[in-house]
Amino acid sequence: MTDFEKHIKEQRMLLDSDLPREGHEERFLQKLGREPAVQPARRINFRHVLQVAASLAIILTSTVLLIRQNRGDNQVAQREIPAAMMEADIYYTSQVDAKYDQIKEFNFENAEEKTVLLNELKDLESYHQQLMVDLEANPDDDRVINAMIRHYKLKLEVMDQIIIQLNQVKSETSENHEKESV
Repeated sequence: MTDFEKHIKEQRMLLDSDLPREGHEERFLQKLGREPAVQPARRINFRHVLQVAASLAIILTSTVLLIRQNRGDNQVAQREIPAAMMEADIYYTSQVDAKYDQIKEFNFENAEEKTVLLNELKDLESYHQQLMVDLEANPDDDRVINAMIRHYKLKLEVMDQIIIQLNQVKSETSENHEKESV
């Protein structure tokens, strides 16, 4: 065994460690003739900080203004719609809902016909929604108010006619069943 191999076996524990001994880097740099590198002080660029602060201020101001504007628009629209129109809307809506429920309770021979009829009645609601948008935009416009009332009356008349026809069909069907059972 050579001296080198003998030295390695004796120093095996020191050589197997993953980390060098403490102070290794400083000793290495001293042998090279340099001093250990000093971490440069982190400088904060004032201009960069100012730009970030200005951006945040603009974003916050914009957000606050948008929130105030949206709240203000909703309050103005709700406040300007005449109270009589709001009462009429509540009345007619309750009437339409009652008739819709009455139609929904009828027993149809064909479930598809019932679904089509109920969907058609629901489609009339999209026209009502457009009238509500128009009313919020122009709360003092009598044409919009009259159109809404006409729409409700027409819808109620149509629903009444449907209920009358469904009752007739129901009575005719029940008379036919009575005659067949006698």
